Amino acid sequence: MSIAIVNRIIFLLTGILAGYEIVAGMDDFSDLGTAMFTVSFGLLLLASLLLLLMGFEIMENDYVAVVTSLVPVSLSLGLVVEKLDNFHNYAILISVAFIIAVFLRFFSKGKIASLSLGVLHLLSGAVIFILPILLYAMKKADIEILFISLGGILIGIGGVFLGFLKIGKMTLRKEQIHNFFPMLMFLTTVLFILGLRTV
Repeated sequence: MSIAIVNRIIFLLTGILAGYEIVAGMDDFSDLGTAMFTVSFGLLLLASLLLLLMGFEIMENDYVAVVTSLVPVSLSLGLVVEKLDNFHNYAILISVAFIIAVFLRFFSKGKIASLSLGVLHLLSGAVIFILPILLYAMKKADIEILFISLGGILIGIGGVFLGFLKIGKMTLRKEQIHNFFPMLMFLTTVLFILGLRTV
């Protein structure tokens, strides 16, 4: 399926924003937090370029699906590292969940294979959504951190749509999902960048 020019422009802008955040937006984080956020935005940059150059068909590739699942995983881990003293439990949990999801994706069949990464998105997305709200409620972060929660909602919606599309449970056609996905990805990137300014 060919990509409209406007969607190519949106993917280009998303890649530029993600690249800028890697270069200029990581000064105030710990080494581990910087590494996690760099992985997250680096994969957003890579995904934007792949979609720009190769089209939406690249999203059907199992390897691409696994790698892009690391976007919410690494972002959520970065947040936990920066804001919680005892981050080791979550790091172990999300690592084990990732290994299980990858195993099921490649070595099982049917709906289990398609839903395996969806569960991983759900777990990491819940952290991205809930943790900023808790931090703001406890007055440990400024209100701008809620931009991360909004970004988590958007990336979660995108992940759910793509997951259900994979197993054929969507009422929307593939073309309809592909048409709004570029803007969803762009807005998610913008919200994450705005929210991280307060982390």
